[in-house]
Formats: sequence, structure tokens, C-alpha cells
Amino acid sequence: MNEFEKRINLNFPLKILSQEVCKQYNLGNFVDNQLIKIGYEDYNYILTTSEGKFVVKVFSILRTDKDCQNLAGRGSIPYKHGFSCPNIYETTQGNLLITTVNGVKFRLLVMDYINGKDFFTLDELPGEEELRIIAQETAKLNQIDYRPEFIYDKWAIGNFEKEYLKNKKYLSGKNKTLIEQVYNEFKTIDFSRLKYGFVHGDIIETNILRDNKNKLWFVDFSVSNYLPRIVDIAVTICDLCLDLTNIEISRQRTQIYLNEYEKILPLTKYEKQVLKVFLKCHQAITIIQTTKEKVEDKNLSDENLKFLNKAKKGLDLLIKYDFIDGTLNKVKI
Repeated sequence: MNEFEKRINLNFPLKILSQEVCKQYNLGNFVDNQLIKIGYEDYNYILTTSEGKFVVKVFSILRTDKDCQNLAGRGSIPYKHGFSCPNIYETTQGNLLITTVNGVKFRLLVMDYINGKDFFTLDELPGEEELRIIAQETAKLNQIDYRPEFIYDKWAIGNFEKEYLKNKKYLSGKNKTLIEQVYNEFKTIDFSRLKYGFVHGDIIETNILRDNKNKLWFVDFSVSNYLPRIVDIAVTICDLCLDLTNIEISRQRTQIYLNEYEKILPLTKYEKQVLKVFLKCHQAITIIQTTKEKVEDKNLSDENLKFLNKAKKGLDLLIKYDFIDGTLNKVKI
């Protein structure tokens, strides 16, 4: 089994599982399947049938049945509120299908296929108008009155302290020094003063698709939770606003995003104050997890190495410059 097949204990041809999916969801006859080779935890692939194309998410064997059920619900709620995300199909079991094929248990869901590409594949940042749309959609999402049962995410900003203490052994040199500084800043945050909402948690280049009509779609709610809303803001700014080759463009893009978000959900003074720390924390925890993947798990994929290098450069930039107050100030170190 390859690294993706191990995630779901797939020890037989994917076609066999796909045929069962076609049967359970009444999707017509099986034609083809194609693995989506991005992402860290679950197994995602495109299923082509006589009825069309669909995306199948098969949950990792490391997840519990309860977690899988929670995750399936997280993806369906935003769609019902008009959020720009794919529809999740149902069987008699609901959003989540639990089935056994060739003696192997699978937990999966099926959703609409979006005919487009994510920004990671496109290898480009969203345009300014697209940034405005992303900000608007994020603010709308954060307003949804939905509090799912908490699921722990090792990449999440809120879990930075725990993950840092557990994995700092993988850090060395400049990365170790800078991330220790971020850790000390993180410990000063008063989370009780932050505004909470339903957050996606991972609005990054792999999770936004531009379809063939230039409409944007948000996918993968696997790490969504009821959290401080600036989590979504920080993750999005780091991944989709910063141009690591141009400081001034990074400032402009950050302000475009924040201005548009605040037209719907104004930020408090304290949120703006700690957002600077959240930005650095996102880059820091990305460095921690991608370094662990590289060192311990021997993950040398293009995706992992790109995220590691991008986070290193991003953290350097955020430590040196302040992009939040509308001006480009070099921070005194």
C-alpha cells in the first residue's frame, strides 16, 4: 500500500470500493476513479460514473466513528446556509456512509464535484476581487449559529502551545529561536476576550477552488470548529494574502481582505491587537508540523516541502513587519 492507501487500509483495487459507493448512493455505473494527491489525513478521490463526476472523502482509520459523523455534519451545515461549498449527498444512513468491503471497514461521504482547480494546483494567489469574495464568504460563515462538538486539530492555532511543547524537539537553529519567541507571545493571549463563531479553520490554497466559470468554492471542513473567528482571518491572511516576494503587495492584499471582512463583521480592538500574534502562530505551527512530517514521517512531498518553506518565509516577514494597522511598519527586534 502507498502512503494514501495506508490512511484507510485500502488493500485492494479502489475500483471495488467505488462500485460499492455507486450502489449505496445510486450514482449509476462505475467508470473511473482518480486519487487527489493533496491533504494530510484522509483519502480523497474523484469518482466518475455514468451519471457524472463526484468527490469521495474516505476518512482515515485514525478517526473514530463519532469523529467521522461530526465531520460529515460540519460539511453539510454551511451548504444549507448558502455558503459556497459542495453539497454532501445522503444515503439511508445520512451524510456519512459506514460500509464494509472485502472485510475492511470504511467511513466516507460523497459530495459534488467542482470542475475547477485549487490555488495550490494553479500555483497562484487569488486576485484582489477574489480576496474580497473570500473575505465576504468567511464573514458569513463565521456568523452561522452552529457549535459542533469539538475535534482536536494538531495544526490549529489554538493548540499551538500543546503542539509546540510536544514537538519542539524537531526544531533547530533559527526556527527554534523564532518559534520560542512566538510561544512566549501566545501565552499572553486572553481567549475569553475574543469573539467566537463557526470557523472553517483551514482556508488555504488547497481548500479553495476556482471553477471553469471563475466562481470560488470552499472545500474540506475537516478541522472546522466553534473557535475565535480570527483563526479564519489569520490562516487566510497567511496563506492567501501574503506575497512573499513583495512586502508592499502583501500589505495591500491584507488590508483589502480585512476591510471587506469588517464590512460584515467588525473586529474589536483586542482582536486586532492579538491578530498579529495569531498570524505568527499559524506560520509557527505550520513549521512545526511540516518539519515533523519531514523528519519523523519522511514526508518529502511537494505539498509538505512547499508549506514548510512558505511558512518559514512568512514567519520571517511577520516578525519584521506589521501588516495589520494599515501601514507597513518594520517591527523593532
